[in-house]
Amino acid sequence: MRKKWLTILSVFPLVGVLPGCSIASIVEDANIDQWYNEKTGEIEITEDVEIDWWTWGGLAANEIFSNIAKTFSTKVCPNIKVKYSNFDSSSYMSILTNSSNDLPDLFFMPDTNFYEYAFNGVVWDFSKYVTQSEIADVWESGYERYMYNPATKVVGNTDGAGLYALPKDISTFSLCYNENLMKEACTALGLDYAGIRTEYLLDNNPMTWDKFIELGTKIQPYMRDQGKFFLSHYELNAAIFSNNADFFTDDGSASRIEEPQFADALDFMHSLASTYGLMAGASGSNTTSGYNSFVGKNSLFSFFGPWDCEVFWGVTSTAEAKDFAVKMVPVPYGPGADKIYGTADDGMSCAQIGSAGYCISNKSTTTDLQRAAALKFCKWLTIDEEAQRQLYQMGTQLPNLKSMADEYIRFGQGMVTTYSGKKVPVNPSNLNAFIDVVNGDGPNDFVTGRAKPETRILTNEFKDDWNNTVKRTRFWADDDMTGARLVEAYKDILQSRINDSNAKLGR
Repeated sequence: MRKKWLTILSVFPLVGVLPGCSIASIVEDANIDQWYNEKTGEIEITEDVEIDWWTWGGLAANEIFSNIAKTFSTKVCPNIKVKYSNFDSSSYMSILTNSSNDLPDLFFMPDTNFYEYAFNGVVWDFSKYVTQSEIADVWESGYERYMYNPATKVVGNTDGAGLYALPKDISTFSLCYNENLMKEACTALGLDYAGIRTEYLLDNNPMTWDKFIELGTKIQPYMRDQGKFFLSHYELNAAIFSNNADFFTDDGSASRIEEPQFADALDFMHSLASTYGLMAGASGSNTTSGYNSFVGKNSLFSFFGPWDCEVFWGVTSTAEAKDFAVKMVPVPYGPGADKIYGTADDGMSCAQIGSAGYCISNKSTTTDLQRAAALKFCKWLTIDEEAQRQLYQMGTQLPNLKSMADEYIRFGQGMVTTYSGKKVPVNPSNLNAFIDVVNGDGPNDFVTGRAKPETRILTNEFKDDWNNTVKRTRFWADDDMTGARLVEAYKDILQSRINDSNAKLGR
């Protein structure tokens, strides 16, 4: 998952045929029995084979995954050559779509597009070749989002569902602040930073929306004097999830946006700019501009994911380590539909959890030998401890393995070596905040996470419709605009998309 994506493009049509080109068909009987040892669960390949592997990301990601591919091909399986290609995240899905007649053998698949690819049969169900013991230590919310039942057309861990990807990661996207700038503001305003931290910024004690606004009104005078903002932007999913709202029901078959807590979440976001002046109205929920504002030290609070560490740590040749400390805090929560805190329908601090999966082509352009090699490689990437350690220590993800969570948290208390050889503190140091979101499903948890709404519907055009409606109604530009009016302008458009999805799924 990448928070800096500009758009998510539809996968349809999945077969684009040029004159003179042969049509790559879907393979109905793909199997790797020849290379699979049923007794050990190992994939044993002695032949030389080359596989194409595609990912997305910036220069840092390109360097990290290029190196991990080299490690596999030189130290783990020298007879498997991984031909690696990296693409800009804003164009990746478009390029993958245009290559649908000649898909790479192994490729990143955003969880937001997985449903459509599985539905159209172009990704391979390799559940027969992955044992329960192999994935027992993997976060369930990581691999279950890549399970699909072609009979019922349902995504998730249900009877009869196959496994069509192993998770590259599960990535939380939660609130953070620039600790240096916060201390600077507190000093200038005569506030005690330790007291502010205790009252508002504890890892395990989420703020309400009211407390977040209260903190903002205390700090914003200093930020305003500096020509800066308290907040870079606010992520839509963090607002709606944390007020018991969503675009869809859990199965994606019906809309939930007319529930009052959805509009209330929009009003909360709108008020941060229009009523309290805590963020620029033009930034709204624009992730890209918000990230740039935070990195440029022009905003105090923003949103941060584990993948951001690859740039902040300076562990590749493409970036210097950032010179300010980041601290994570749980996303604030709302009062629920009754608009009163302390009642049964209160929201819960709920961040967005995204993911990318390793999918393997089910098209005839990939041979069964290449499928076997691709699965061996993606198993190593996902469940091998040394591979996972190399990836998280490069700041590109948190570990897929639950047993490595404590190790990851301890790593946050230490130092990391930059590309130039300098030792710098791990930043943010409270990596436990990421684990808390992923692991937040117990009765005493106050912090949790939820997959994006796009994972619950067949196609993603609804999100483009949403963004267009936000612009058309001038939601961020009009101080008098309300969440209810935005919902009214959008609800029929969304329902049309849901109807189309339900029709394709035979509901």
